Amino acid sequence: MQTLALALSALVVLAALSVVGVDAGRLITYPPHISTKRGSYIVEFERHIPHTHVDKFHAMSDIVVDNHYTKAFNGISVSANSHTFDPLQLARFEGVNRVWPVRFYRPAVNLSSLNASADLYLHHVTGVERALTELGLNGTGVSIGIVDSGVDYMHPELGGCWKTPGCPWQRGEDLVGDKYDPASADPIIEPNPTPMDCDGHGTHVSGILAGRGPHVHGVAPGATFGMYRIFSCPVGGQQVQASDALIIKGIEAAFQNGHDIISLSLGSGSWAEDPLSIICAQAVEQGVVVVAAAGNDGMGGLYTASAPSVGAGVISVGSVDNWNITALSGTVTSSQGTQSIVLSPSNSDKYPFDFDSDTPLALPSSDNSNILGCAKYTTDMTGKIALVERGVCRFDAKLKNAYEAGAVGVLCYNNVPGYFAATLSQSMPIPIAGTTNEYGAYIASALAAGNVTIKAPKDNFGLFAAATGGQVSEFSSIGPSPELAMVPLISAPGGNILSTYPRKLGSYASESGTSMATPYISGTVALLKQARPDLSVNGITRLLVASGKPITHLRTGLKASPFESGAGLVNIYDAITSRAELDPPTLSINDSKVGPITGHAEFESLGTVRWAARTISIRNTDSKKSMRVSLDNKVANSLSSMLANGSYAYTPRIWPADGVSKPAADTLPRVHSLDADKLVAPGQSCSVTVFVVAPTGLKDSEHWYYSGFLEFTLQWDGEQTSSAYVVPYGGYNGNYSAQDVLSPPSEGLPAFVDIESGNPIEDLSTLVIGTNETVALVYGLAIPSRRVDITYVDSASGKTVGNPPDGNIQYSERSCPQCSIPFHSIVLSKFASVAGNRSEPSEVPAGKYHIHLKALRPFGDIDNDDDYQTWDSEDFIIS
Repeated sequence: MQTLALALSALVVLAALSVVGVDAGRLITYPPHISTKRGSYIVEFERHIPHTHVDKFHAMSDIVVDNHYTKAFNGISVSANSHTFDPLQLARFEGVNRVWPVRFYRPAVNLSSLNASADLYLHHVTGVERALTELGLNGTGVSIGIVDSGVDYMHPELGGCWKTPGCPWQRGEDLVGDKYDPASADPIIEPNPTPMDCDGHGTHVSGILAGRGPHVHGVAPGATFGMYRIFSCPVGGQQVQASDALIIKGIEAAFQNGHDIISLSLGSGSWAEDPLSIICAQAVEQGVVVVAAAGNDGMGGLYTASAPSVGAGVISVGSVDNWNITALSGTVTSSQGTQSIVLSPSNSDKYPFDFDSDTPLALPSSDNSNILGCAKYTTDMTGKIALVERGVCRFDAKLKNAYEAGAVGVLCYNNVPGYFAATLSQSMPIPIAGTTNEYGAYIASALAAGNVTIKAPKDNFGLFAAATGGQVSEFSSIGPSPELAMVPLISAPGGNILSTYPRKLGSYASESGTSMATPYISGTVALLKQARPDLSVNGITRLLVASGKPITHLRTGLKASPFESGAGLVNIYDAITSRAELDPPTLSINDSKVGPITGHAEFESLGTVRWAARTISIRNTDSKKSMRVSLDNKVANSLSSMLANGSYAYTPRIWPADGVSKPAADTLPRVHSLDADKLVAPGQSCSVTVFVVAPTGLKDSEHWYYSGFLEFTLQWDGEQTSSAYVVPYGGYNGNYSAQDVLSPPSEGLPAFVDIESGNPIEDLSTLVIGTNETVALVYGLAIPSRRVDITYVDSASGKTVGNPPDGNIQYSERSCPQCSIPFHSIVLSKFASVAGNRSEPSEVPAGKYHIHLKALRPFGDIDNDDDYQTWDSEDFIIS
């Protein structure tokens, strides 16, 4: 019922976002919670349509063509002149492939703090150090286009120049200006002469690529760069946003300027059919390497990887935590002495955690005597900072309860190892900071012995060893894609990364996010292209993935799932010096068979299993030496978003649950092969067929996603050492195309909700829906769905009348209590878009009706009712 509770608290907001739903054909409609620009659309032309096709749209009196895309994307973006414009007019044009509403994207960044202390260990473990020093590479001759918030190009560690001879910044432009407000009905776009950064994100990204020291050492400082500014200045303390129409313009400009690599530290949505995914896939087809952030919604579990990283051929990047972090520091004083602790600021900088003098710390005293801060305090906390543990309730609730008790701040310590940043949906007039589980336990112990104070002056920093260094970052989004493709593909340092920042904002910052891991991978690609300029985009991807280093999970002792980490941590030295190519780079097991493995007597003893056969091609690129091939299966954790009782797991569930007891063999995936031991002549290839067997000891009803790594050990003649190459694999432990799409019944959804009171409507027999929009249908999706269709059905005749507004939706994302989308909802009224005339809602005749909801299962046929999961409500009245 947690999802229903969340839904009730936010329905009034969603009601204000409601727009009219339309056909499920070429005109794509988003769920009402998606932030879109009213009356603005992206129109994709079919590939063969000439650029002059735009003239027909210029001739339309009720729209304005804002952008014409002709390079990596064939299409336009338009704005309507009136609120009554019907976007179906666009979809009905000959030569139009798809039409989307313009939506907004954010940078994939998590937290920020300031300091300037060089840390080069991350370059050591990723092979960057060896590539720079032993191979003499630095990205020279490679051009990288960055689409972001701009860059402080005058920063001394970024060249201090713009488009002058010898300057690293030779291309780029400002496409947005400083006045752009995405919340405005008519945002102001007034580009500046240069893409100077006033937000910070783009400058931070740039330092990871281009930093020249002494504090920030970029991965590819010798490359040539272009900055295409699409994020403006922050408005009202909110995180910057940009429309996909504007981002496409930036990608088009980078493509037109001939960059070898386009780096995108941004994301939203989850489908390869999103417009950004499509333009990036088309850029890849034309030979440009596109690197994109997987996203920062990892706490939401599976299916949180974002577009455009899920696009075909795009290198999707996950994040690992840095081994050392530069962070804000506080000094704790108690009877046990003094102790410096790390402080992670929240996502709101309106009330910073600044305490210039010693301020008392105290544990909350609440009615249930917990230390979580989730209940109202029963003691006065005036002048004190509340020490609370992370978990159970949202950070907003912890802050609100402390504030109402008189506290001047909240220090929240983690309930698991590692660092985190509190994410607030609304600000309170007191600050909150996070610290580690270890520091929290230390303070709690000191409080038990007496008084404890903390002093945290502004801009007070320290260098701390990270307990989770090299582990997958907690925030890093998790795959697979909605169609079970492997995302992310590779991981890089992205948690607590020191880099450059605009001089006006402090010159340096430590930030976290897949935004930081993305330029790191872009830089490694530049080193690879410099060393091996003839590689294709696919060849680059294959080498990056095959040379990845799987990450050992701290708790289980198995490898972290490829759905979290891709091939693991990048090692660019091994990619550059590789003497073998493996294809395909990943295996997505989405077509398993159930039964004995047929045709091979050696496997008869396995009995009935869920299995799939795949063939890997391995080419020996050494021109002189033969290569010996052997195979091992490196098992990874299995993941689920469900508990054993069928309800949501509020953090991704992992099997095995711990590393204490050895898991039963039948709970782990197995790999068998008959031809893995081979000798391959110089310049020749071999094929290895593998049979991947899903875990038989894990229940289908618990929705497990199993995974691992095919580890090929390759040894060349006359050499004592061997090299390991990996092919990540993963699949669903069940019939993927038959699983339920709707949220489990334990969530109390679907449900009818009174918008004004926020209360569920239990008895629909008394419900009357009229002109006033006061009732919403709230529903959840356990997995993404390509189509959700909600209709009014006449209960007397059984005939479908039509869709209520927003009742026909394409490419919906998964929802869950910890996801960025906790639920889906539509507002109900007496109007419906009738079949054959969906553009204009009509009044539904008075009578008794019920809702019929259907959600398309994975790989389902949109025209086959048997491929949908359905739900029918009880009867109600439309007056």
